[in-house]
Amino acid sequence: MTNEEEEVNEKYDQKIKVMIIGETEVGKTALITKYTRDMFGGHYLTTIGIDFQNKYININGKTIKMEIWDTAGQERFRNIAKNYFQTSDGFLLVYDTTNKKSFEKLNYWTEQISLNAEENTKYIVVGNKSDLEGKRQVNKEDGEKFAKENKVQFYETSAKTGLNVNKVFELLAKEIIDDEQGIKRKNKRCSQVLRRKNTPKEVKSCC
Repeated sequence: MTNEEEEVNEKYDQKIKVMIIGETEVGKTALITKYTRDMFGGHYLTTIGIDFQNKYININGKTIKMEIWDTAGQERFRNIAKNYFQTSDGFLLVYDTTNKKSFEKLNYWTEQISLNAEENTKYIVVGNKSDLEGKRQVNKEDGEKFAKENKVQFYETSAKTGLNVNKVFELLAKEIIDDEQGIKRKNKRCSQVLRRKNTPKEVKSCC
């Protein structure tokens, strides 16, 4: 069975695409694995390029298929990740509470969202590894201040304990679903791809 046939046979009301971005080793893969499989391994191989996992959730009485794209934080892979920004419906922007440099890089990542994603695309700032309190380098108040300045929501998470992991993914999904203008922008984008490519396969990869 082809991927296209599997897609047709799946039962869901809407599909959204979420990207999780940030510096290397902030725990992006760990967060995705905890959310999609309720597992925490402690050590994860560094993501090479880009990968994704699916999660089915219920929002407003509808079954939502969430594609969660895991991106590499290393500079040599960033151009690859940028290619996926425009077709993403929302982002989790993650830093490591035990790594001040990863927090200082948030401005770079918000700039990339502004430059490469659709206008007014939703994102949430996430301070991960909150369980490692003894190694903390970034105060919670600093994360809250950054999020407030950018007019987005902020949560600290722990892929190890599960603190706020489900919450940040599902809150972002709900913001996307509730954003009717965002849905219209995506439909317009997919229509443009259809006219340009004129093949259902391309539209499927877009939407």
